[in-house]
Amino acid sequence: MASEDHLLFDVEDGVGVVTLNRPDKLNAINWDLAADLVELFRSLRTRDDVRTIVLTGAGRAFCAGGDAEWLSGSADRGMPGLSEVPLERYQRKTPAGPVAEFVRMIVEVEKPVIAALSGPVMGAGLSFALACDRRFGDTTTRMSAAMVRLGFAPDCGVTYFLPRITSLSTALMMVETGRILEAEEAHREGLIDELVEKGQARKAAMEYAKQLAKGPSVAVDLARRFIHKSLSSTLDEMLDYEAVASTMSAHTEDAREGTRAFVEKRKPEFKGR
Repeated sequence: MASEDHLLFDVEDGVGVVTLNRPDKLNAINWDLAADLVELFRSLRTRDDVRTIVLTGAGRAFCAGGDAEWLSGSADRGMPGLSEVPLERYQRKTPAGPVAEFVRMIVEVEKPVIAALSGPVMGAGLSFALACDRRFGDTTTRMSAAMVRLGFAPDCGVTYFLPRITSLSTALMMVETGRILEAEEAHREGLIDELVEKGQARKAAMEYAKQLAKGPSVAVDLARRFIHKSLSSTLDEMLDYEAVASTMSAHTEDAREGTRAFVEKRKPEFKGR
């Protein structure tokens, strides 16, 4: 297991397990943790030993949102409008910096990312969870687009994902009020895909991730890419994209194995190649 104190990473049966590790802060995100998450996901994109990813938090929370010290402007890292600390050119262009970039990397890693949730899933933490392919939450999970509760407009992609995952009216209510949804309500609204007993979210997420890791990962990754692509494309465009993807996947060892196993009436043994 590799550790950078605030971030843990391990690989188990083709699944890369990424754990936010600031349990005393309910895994609140700060600039340095976000930057390390971006770099880790950038490296995972090209690692063949990692076919799927589980994102979770240590202790009793997934992620309580932005670190209070940083958000208040009292940290060494500046916060636009709230501190006198000079801002880097990068932060002047993108105030949330790597926090927002990590949301993009969850999609652009081009491997399934499964969220294992418990406790607070708020603010930026909600954005991280919504960007994942599937969310397993236990009965302690509490979700909120908490930015407005602190006087901030929503950020980190939460306004992109919310109306695509839940209803328009629920999305509007969440970003306008910051109301906390308990686990059962979050499940009803589609924000949690699988609701499990307390302490079982990581186990359930790992079982699902390992199932995906045993599949034809090139085809899985292409399928995932085109689902995201379809959100901003026409039917004609998607038919063309799918034709290209089918041709690409047809050249893999897994496609040969899958068709051969089908003819031979046996379970395929995919290698991810």
